[in-house]
Amino acid sequence: MTSGQNEGSGRRIHLLSESVARKIAAGEVIDRPASVVRELLDNSLDAGASEIAVSVSGGGIASIRVVDNGRGMTREDLELCCLPHATSKIETAEDLAVVRSLGFRGEALASVAACARLAITSRAALEGPAHRLTVEGGKLIALEEAKGNPGTVVEAGDLFYAIPGRRRFLKNPSAESSLCRAIFLDKALPFPGATLRFFVDGEMKSFLPATAHAAAARADDFTAEGLLERVAGAYPAAAPRELLHLFTGEGSGFSIALVAGGPALSRRDRRYIQTFVNNRRISEFALVQAIEYGFSELFPGGTYPVGFLFLSVDPGLVDFNIHPAKREARFRSLPEIHHAVVELIKAETGRFSLAFDRPPAAEASGAQAGAAPARSDPASSRDPGSPSGALFVADRAHGLADWSGLKPIREAIEAQGPPPEEGLRYHGQLFGLFLIVETGERLFLIDQHAAHERLLYDRLVARHGGAQPLLLPLTFEVNPDEEALLARNRASYAGLGIDLEPAGEGRFRLLALPEAAEGLAEEVIEFVKSARGDAGNLMQELYATIACRAAVKEGDAIDALSARELITGAFRLENARCPHGRPIWYELSRDELYRLVGRG
Repeated sequence: MTSGQNEGSGRRIHLLSESVARKIAAGEVIDRPASVVRELLDNSLDAGASEIAVSVSGGGIASIRVVDNGRGMTREDLELCCLPHATSKIETAEDLAVVRSLGFRGEALASVAACARLAITSRAALEGPAHRLTVEGGKLIALEEAKGNPGTVVEAGDLFYAIPGRRRFLKNPSAESSLCRAIFLDKALPFPGATLRFFVDGEMKSFLPATAHAAAARADDFTAEGLLERVAGAYPAAAPRELLHLFTGEGSGFSIALVAGGPALSRRDRRYIQTFVNNRRISEFALVQAIEYGFSELFPGGTYPVGFLFLSVDPGLVDFNIHPAKREARFRSLPEIHHAVVELIKAETGRFSLAFDRPPAAEASGAQAGAAPARSDPASSRDPGSPSGALFVADRAHGLADWSGLKPIREAIEAQGPPPEEGLRYHGQLFGLFLIVETGERLFLIDQHAAHERLLYDRLVARHGGAQPLLLPLTFEVNPDEEALLARNRASYAGLGIDLEPAGEGRFRLLALPEAAEGLAEEVIEFVKSARGDAGNLMQELYATIACRAAVKEGDAIDALSARELITGAFRLENARCPHGRPIWYELSRDELYRLVGRG
């Protein structure tokens, strides 16, 4: 995987013409030490550095020092580098349409020089001695010959000494150091071919060596496996290497590398859903949403995956010239990219599927041959590092509603034959929710709501199609955001059997429901006012909502026959998770139980 960045690496620093400078979005804003770290790291990486060390003292307020071994600067370069619109990365307005470097505006060093005491020592390889530039308050103090290795050392000290108003709004040094480290990691992740170090007050806090899969010669030339190693190195606690997986794909003008964890890395926030485009971390809700949609069947509501998305997009199809810090971008084909990410994840997440595997004959000698279809060893489909013999149990209950009966259970498994009479021993209901099942030397606690919900969901998907017109259409009110959402999604809703039409300003009319949603008009209205995504995502969300409403609930008592039917249907599922991602059962072996009570 090659970024192909900075094709104009042989250019010298020059001043942009006024006509080009005017076409560039507002210049760099240095509002805190992390901003300085961001801009200096951009310059080091654009210079092709394979070794970079960042040191901050006093939260970066006292000093920030960045040392790299990239292409250094000559004396002539140093004379210009701190002037506004001085850059080596673009020359003409046409270059803005195909930007490959991280920086390009030509104001980073000028902005730093205006608010800090700045010193730059640099030497261009094979081009004479090093030189040292000193600038204070934006004014040149000295430019003289110095000692130095090929590469560049930038030192910014006493940040905002001349702008005390801005300094008053900074956080304490510890918090500012944390922000600097966060920027350091953002910049390091897409460059596994570079070795980076981060120091706080002389103590090394992060060491990210060039990954084994990265090419030693170039920091921006690597295989996708290098990204997985880099993510694990940057976040060892949140994203352990043994729990990460790599998904790769491509589309027209773009390629995808996604480093993600399975359900074992479930989180309560989106902190570790991060998106990078052409080696920049950006804020793009549609891409975060694509990751969430792709994993939606594996993560219950209120939990989120760990996912680091790295997109390589044809520079002509993306515009970074819309935000001073380049944290946002404009795409020509965002819906296509969104769809590709969702489909890639859904195609790959089968590795996380859970299924019941019948015990060997030695363990369940009394079981009937057809008691439960044999499956592949679930250990091969569980996340590495999962507890032996156990699935991951969510601790957040999904919203429940009224239950209309157990008949759908029987309908869902009717074609699969009668439930086994031997081999599976049902011991009753626990806490009004869990069904206790023994088979051989294994004990299962089955979530009756999650199991029934999954069976109903699969039945709805299998019977997808058809709309049921309402005898009396329902008119409902919408706010402006909801109205725009319904207008955009009408065609997708129609494909689900939901027929809508505008009924005047601030109002819509529901004309038809999916056949499977008979009697759930109010629920469907709430769904269409809030659902987002493509048709496949909408279908999943709608059917998951319907199944949840109709499924047996926590606290509902069920008879032994219905419980056995539910158990049999659950064990025959290809994917033993409810539509919201919650595991259906928890498994405990005889040996594990013995150990728990001191008999192991």
